[in-house]
Amino acid sequence: MDTKQFFAVLSLVWPLVTACVSNQQLQDQNMLLNTELKHSRIELHEAEQKIERLDADLISLQQKGALCDEKLTGLQSKNTYLKNINSKLSQNVERLNNDLVKKKSVIKLQDKVIRLLDDTKKTISTSLKDEITAQEIELVETEDTLKVVFIDKILFNSGSVEVNEKGKKILRVVADSVRAQKNQDLLVEGHTDNMPLGSTLKGKFPSNWELSAARAAAVVRFLQEEGRLQPERLSARGFSFYRPVASNQSGEGRRQNRRIEIILSPTE
Repeated sequence: MDTKQFFAVLSLVWPLVTACVSNQQLQDQNMLLNTELKHSRIELHEAEQKIERLDADLISLQQKGALCDEKLTGLQSKNTYLKNINSKLSQNVERLNNDLVKKKSVIKLQDKVIRLLDDTKKTISTSLKDEITAQEIELVETEDTLKVVFIDKILFNSGSVEVNEKGKKILRVVADSVRAQKNQDLLVEGHTDNMPLGSTLKGKFPSNWELSAARAAAVVRFLQEEGRLQPERLSARGFSFYRPVASNQSGEGRRQNRRIEIILSPTE
């Protein structure tokens, strides 16, 4: 084959060879692209799964966050409630402490008053020993009071509302016994029996009410004026025959019911 024929054949075959080479390159490129596409799809699937897991985790976290918010709200409400309770308890504790201090002061004062009442009782018992022995005067001691009971005519003569001489002497002893005790009050109570008033008293007093009150007031006035006791420590009241200590059916009972009581107690 001469040169011209060779080039003629080559010119015919070359496009075919070139076409084959180009087709092989395309196939290779296509396989490469398919492989990359497959990997991309795998990565996309994994990414989608990961997103689903993240979405699930997000929903779980949101739910947990909502529960935490509820618990937080509940704890805040409980905290507010406990703060209010604590405030009230603190106020109660403060009030109880104040009450305790006051009670301690009162107890201390009462102890002092009781000791003073004991001293007063001893003084009166010694000074009025004969009258107590004769059952004309009776001393009655309670937890925080001392009652001095003057029976029948020891302070007043029959038909009179004026303190007699013996009564004045006795009341001066009582006044001397309590004058220095500034924290003791004296309540004077007048009592009668249930007998109708005699003609002498009837002209002055409508009933035993007025008589009992008048005798109590006479004792209070004497303790202030002659006994030199502060008037703010004194008070008087009458009970007529409505608070008897014995039966009015007998003479001795009526005698016991005709009485004046001086009650010594701590100043309120």
